[in-house]
Amino acid sequence: MKLPDFKSEKDESQFWEEHSIADYWEDLKESDDTFNRPALTPVTIRFDPVVLKKIKMLARKRGLSYNAYTRYLLAKSVELELTHKPSA
Repeated sequence: MKLPDFKSEKDESQFWEEHSIADYWEDLKESDDTFNRPALTPVTIRFDPVVLKKIKMLARKRGLSYNAYTRYLLAKSVELELTHKPSA
């Protein structure tokens, strides 16, 4: 089977909801895209041991290292803080 040319992402999304990728396996090509992780700057943060234990527990539940989960929480909090509009 030949993959159709899609006019939009919506058309493509609808197509894949109705078809199996297994039917088009021979038409697929390996991507040459590379995803470069941004450079990380090491920092030292001191946590209350109880808070760190809770962070580690939540990270484990999500299958993440506690460092990755802490980065996620901080990034999410920073974005929220930047987009928060104070009430007048």
